[in-house]
Amino acid sequence: MKLIMNADDFGLTEGVNQAIIQCLQAGIVQSTTLMVNQPGTLDAITRMKKGECGDADVGLHITLTSGKPVLEPEKVRSLVDNNGYFLKKPELFSRQLSEVDQEQAYQEMHAQYACALALGLEPSHIDTHHFAATIPSIKHAFIRFLNDIGLPARRVDVMTEGMRDLTVATPDIFDIGFFDEGVSLSRLKGYLLEYQAQFTHTCVEFMCHPGLADDPLLQSLSSYSDKRFEELQILTDPQFKLWLKQHKITPTNFSAL
Repeated sequence: MKLIMNADDFGLTEGVNQAIIQCLQAGIVQSTTLMVNQPGTLDAITRMKKGECGDADVGLHITLTSGKPVLEPEKVRSLVDNNGYFLKKPELFSRQLSEVDQEQAYQEMHAQYACALALGLEPSHIDTHHFAATIPSIKHAFIRFLNDIGLPARRVDVMTEGMRDLTVATPDIFDIGFFDEGVSLSRLKGYLLEYQAQFTHTCVEFMCHPGLADDPLLQSLSSYSDKRFEELQILTDPQFKLWLKQHKITPTNFSAL
């Protein structure tokens, strides 16, 4: 069985970047996705250009619920608050289809992709922060965007069922279990063994969010902070890497799709 552990939030803070680099260099995590509108974005790009990511995939983490849009706020009015910042996750998720302009979302996605290219990133794959682009009010625009650029992507049936119109490659399975209270080595091993027992040849993706123990900026930006260090410890554990090998579970990235 193939395992993709994708480190979300590359670029969120310099501390998050450092933790992700540690995971990439340890070898279990072999892919990450960059946020282009965050305090640590330029630091992440610098690290990538220095070769700190090694042979890992670096993709694009489309962001619609944190920070400011790449486009001018008036061009994405249905996605931002009165101060020009993206709506927070609860507010965006509560909006009906008629309240979100699909074309505005589509154009912002393309703008973030163009920004990544301008920064020197050639994205290997695409996913989305907080799964925001897979909610009903935005999903059609996200599928259109993915089909346009043709890169592999995280599955789009996370928040709502359905991938019929998507033409790009995705992992066979995406599991959100390694998060918050689900962050434990024993639970992760259990998930993996269950999938291995059910499927002979498959590729399973888990998201991860490694971080450092002391990162004050992170605490001001994200409600998910304390568990990130636990994730870092698990995902850099050489004994876990050996366990994966013994159970014929192969860490890989989106280039394997």
